[in-house]
Amino acid sequence: MDEGYEIKPVEKSKKTFTLITLLAIWFGAGISIAEFWAGALLTPALSLGMAILVIIVGHLLGNAIMGLIALEGEETGLPTMVLSRAPLGIKGSVLPSILNYLQLIGWTAIMLIVGANAMNAVSKAFGFESYPLWVLLLGVLVTLWTYIGPKNWEKLEKIAALLLLALSLWLTYVTLKKFPLSDLLSKPGTGEIGAMLALDLVIAMPLSWAPLIADYSRFARNKNSAFWGTYLGYFISSSLFYFVGALTNMAIGEGDPIEIIAAYGIGIPAMLIITFSTVTTTFLDVYSAAITYKNISPKADAKKQVLLVGALGVLLALVFPMEQYESFLLLIGGAFVSLVAIMITDYFLVKKGYNAEALFDENGPFAGYNSKAIIIWTIGFIFYMGLAIEGLFGIHIPLLSELGFRLGSSIPTFILVSVLYYTFGR
Repeated sequence: MDEGYEIKPVEKSKKTFTLITLLAIWFGAGISIAEFWAGALLTPALSLGMAILVIIVGHLLGNAIMGLIALEGEETGLPTMVLSRAPLGIKGSVLPSILNYLQLIGWTAIMLIVGANAMNAVSKAFGFESYPLWVLLLGVLVTLWTYIGPKNWEKLEKIAALLLLALSLWLTYVTLKKFPLSDLLSKPGTGEIGAMLALDLVIAMPLSWAPLIADYSRFARNKNSAFWGTYLGYFISSSLFYFVGALTNMAIGEGDPIEIIAAYGIGIPAMLIITFSTVTTTFLDVYSAAITYKNISPKADAKKQVLLVGALGVLLALVFPMEQYESFLLLIGGAFVSLVAIMITDYFLVKKGYNAEALFDENGPFAGYNSKAIIIWTIGFIFYMGLAIEGLFGIHIPLLSELGFRLGSSIPTFILVSVLYYTFGR
């Protein structure tokens, strides 16, 4: 089997990803319609100037968490869910792996749904539309891109990143030409959300990638490549698309990129952006789902899992409306804020590094379950849900809902779990 599909520590000779390679991978991940939508949520609730500040600060903080997980992957040569064995135990790591596997299948479907709807909106201008065809086409491209494996990604990702950069800068230019920036900066915000809650909305996006980061940084040649390739790649592209989403929503009150694409009438360039961004974002979900499954069932064939996850993503996108499982995915995602806080605290402050081989020893210190870590993880998840419950499900809990509205859920949960784990989890 291709060694890129194993979960054992990557040998030094197999670590081929340069800073540019990882920058290209995460640049591609950050250019997606999801970022566009998220940026549009910030305006006109905030003024455009405040939205830009929140976007920058949120990515500076959120990407630092991505970078720290990337360092863990480079230093140990292990994927993220295997790294979770250290704080939770080998058996304890199975539960977050199951949750991650399910959410990655779900996000694969959501990205195919969004991409296919956008392709349909653009193709209508040419007198053709077929949602199922676009789902199948994008699903096949994503699955093939994933199946070729890490050793073949380097050239493809660099080419795709250059194309996406050119197309994204062009889209930004068209937007700014249509809507002068000086006019938009003078518009006040409505104040519907505070700056801290808006910051939480930005930080949540890089945090959502945390369960996948080490799956790719484990192939990095050195620490600088791992940290800065991950940090800068995602920072540049995600910040740019957040900005374009905030800009267009402030300008025309339209946060749906599909409608904006149709309104601009930008045709072929838009289709290229949609196709490349869907592939370069979604293949990360498919590959990491396959690698995550190996932590659940080590003898599984990860390449077969790639085909299975790709097929399930297409099937879900064709059969179920996105609204049916979007809240479920957000619910699962809440569990990973706590998990990432535990993993970073454990690696950098408590154990200060791991012996990678010990994480595979069924009779060693990491065997079984770490009950303290699992309890703290559960407390963090409950706290997160309490803060986010009104936004997710419309349920108002006086103190927690108000705190969540003012501060968001990700930052308070991350701080609480880190303090609890450092205090009681050692």
